[in-house]
Amino acid sequence: GDKRHPQYLSFTLSPLSFSRSSPSLADLSLFFSLIPTLPLSLSLSTRCKNGGWPSDLPRASVIFCFHNENLVVLLRSIYSVLMRTPPELLADIIVVDDCSTSEHPDIKKPLDDMVALMGPKVKVLRLDQRSGLIKARMAGAAYSTGDVLVFFDAHIECSYGWYEPMAERMYHNPSTVVCPCIDIIKHDTMEYPNNAQQEIQKGGFHWGLIYKWIPLNATQRAQGITAPQASATMAGGLFGMTRDYFYQLGTYDDEMKIWGGENLEISFRIWMCGGRLEIVPCSRVGHLFRVKNPVSFPDGSDTVSRNTRRLAEVWLDDYKEYYYDIQGGRGRDFGDVSARKHLRDRLQCKSFKWFVNNIYPELVVPDDTNYALGAIRNPNSNLCLDDLQRLDDDKGEKKVGVYWCHGQGGSQFFIFSKDFEVVALRKNDYCLDNSNYVPGAELEWYPCHKMGGNQQWKYNARTKELIHGPSKFCLDASGLKAKDNAHLNPCDGSVGQQWEFSKVYSSDVLWEKHG
Repeated sequence: GDKRHPQYLSFTLSPLSFSRSSPSLADLSLFFSLIPTLPLSLSLSTRCKNGGWPSDLPRASVIFCFHNENLVVLLRSIYSVLMRTPPELLADIIVVDDCSTSEHPDIKKPLDDMVALMGPKVKVLRLDQRSGLIKARMAGAAYSTGDVLVFFDAHIECSYGWYEPMAERMYHNPSTVVCPCIDIIKHDTMEYPNNAQQEIQKGGFHWGLIYKWIPLNATQRAQGITAPQASATMAGGLFGMTRDYFYQLGTYDDEMKIWGGENLEISFRIWMCGGRLEIVPCSRVGHLFRVKNPVSFPDGSDTVSRNTRRLAEVWLDDYKEYYYDIQGGRGRDFGDVSARKHLRDRLQCKSFKWFVNNIYPELVVPDDTNYALGAIRNPNSNLCLDDLQRLDDDKGEKKVGVYWCHGQGGSQFFIFSKDFEVVALRKNDYCLDNSNYVPGAELEWYPCHKMGGNQQWKYNARTKELIHGPSKFCLDASGLKAKDNAHLNPCDGSVGQQWEFSKVYSSDVLWEKHG
């Protein structure tokens, strides 16, 4: 409602599924009659431009793709673009229905009825079979007419002035791909709060080839909160690029299925093939983050792993071995990638080593610059340290476990770094941590902080002891069985306290010399 205070209508939204009782056309008309009067949801810094844009900025096509999306959330997305984009800069809005099911009849005729009220710029394109996000976006791009393609998730809200800062970057350099700063819409109230002063972050990834947010470096922070910032990767849900560059660069890998990995694939391709990827803080778009992943897979299989294997095979060069060491999946199907490799050759793209060294130096690489890497195995019991998939649960416990050694990497792949940390690279770079200096203390995974302390360890390849620095206790497998939590005990030289890394690059790592 007015001034960002909620106004309650006769239908409700579930924070989990966004399902609701069917709204009437009158309800929806009331809902959208409120939107144009809503003030800007955030106070942009006065350092952002307010006018003075080039007179010939490129016109945009905004493309929404959805499958079984909530009608009100979808309409909010469309309407915010329609009302908050200068008409002369908006070519069209393409709403691609990726074969929504009959269980969601409200996004059939009711959607058509509402779109008919929005004027000729809004068009619905319905696919006759489930194609997935990647192919749906390609279909929307082909159907659109604008000079710039803006791809948005179907659960967003644009702020006033969202487009011009993005368009200006592409106007001056058509091979620059731009992402707005993504604000968070509250999933329980649908409120778009003021996030203007939040710290800007940029995109990275971990070795499972999944996107993650990382902080700006010191040089970037010194440029101020409104400066466009280079980003190694994009989240993928909200970005814009010129139409010509989208097609010149090879659109998407259309052999990827449904969803997953496409954001990193296009990010690597942009940087390695001569483009630039930026986050533009003065462009603000709110995004409704799901409580759980809403994506369904038609045949019941998770396509993310297959897609990331394609990504690794085409773009990672020899670094793909680290992906397989950490994620697993060697020898599993990823389809024919010859066309994408030919595209890479034709575009004369740089190496992935160049990308790591120049664009993403923050990446922790599991190579011989570390002291040791691989499985951490107790030969007496054949138990290995294991994350037991607990790193996959963002809110669950992060206790370190042990499990029978399987030799397949993944949950049993770690590095002993030059910072004297034991790092799990599979999921967001977690470090082996202990804050309880008593015998039997159970270990936890905690985000690596590079400050030593509870995350500092010593490994002696002669005695095979893995020693926690502050407590001086040893990692101990005595009395443990598979799926138990790992713990520390006073060092006693027993076989339960002997541990072997798969590869050791330094014969003796001494706390006293290096700590």
